Amino acid sequence: MKKAPLIINVVLVIAVAVLYYLHFTSCAASCNAGTTDSLAVAKPVIISPKEIKESKMVYINSDVLNEKYQMVTDLTSAAQAKQQRLQNDYETKAQKFQQDYTELQQKASEGQLSENQVNAAQEDLIKRKEELDRMEMKLQDMMGEMQNSREQVHKNVVNYIKEYNKTSQYHYVMMYTDNPGGFLIVANDSLDITNDIVEGLNAQYKAKKEAEKNKKK
Repeated sequence: MKKAPLIINVVLVIAVAVLYYLHFTSCAASCNAGTTDSLAVAKPVIISPKEIKESKMVYINSDVLNEKYQMVTDLTSAAQAKQQRLQNDYETKAQKFQQDYTELQQKASEGQLSENQVNAAQEDLIKRKEELDRMEMKLQDMMGEMQNSREQVHKNVVNYIKEYNKTSQYHYVMMYTDNPGGFLIVANDSLDITNDIVEGLNAQYKAKKEAEKNKKK
């Protein structure tokens, strides 16, 4: 009779082992399926390109363009000369105005001038101050003139490149600069068409100047 409990215990152990095996086998299958499904959802779908497109891209070095394009040189020189003349004239007149104003205050305080003389001197100073204000406004307007010149240069460059590209048929013509703020970090020299563009722009600019000169004759 003592063997009966032993047999029952052995049967129970076997039953537990079978249930344990079935449980974890089922869990592993379902867990792996769940993991696979979640990965499949998270993984982006990449569609292979139907066609590898050929891109023809070139660039222009804006630093070289600004240095060698004669229109930029002429406009910059003219603007700088005009600004310098106006600045010198303004500083000279402003210095003389300050001297005369100081002298008037001193003479008036010492009683060296009559009331009429003081009034006349004050009216003269007011007119000169208004002239200085107008000159200061002109100096500020110089910035606007320089901006207009830059826009005209940009327009000429863009229009020329459009005509140039009718033959070359490039997909992209980009602008490159070594200065901070440039979008292109590295540029292959073999894609540089700056010299061609500068040569064409200068020829165009020279022809325009000759035409304007002949028109004035």
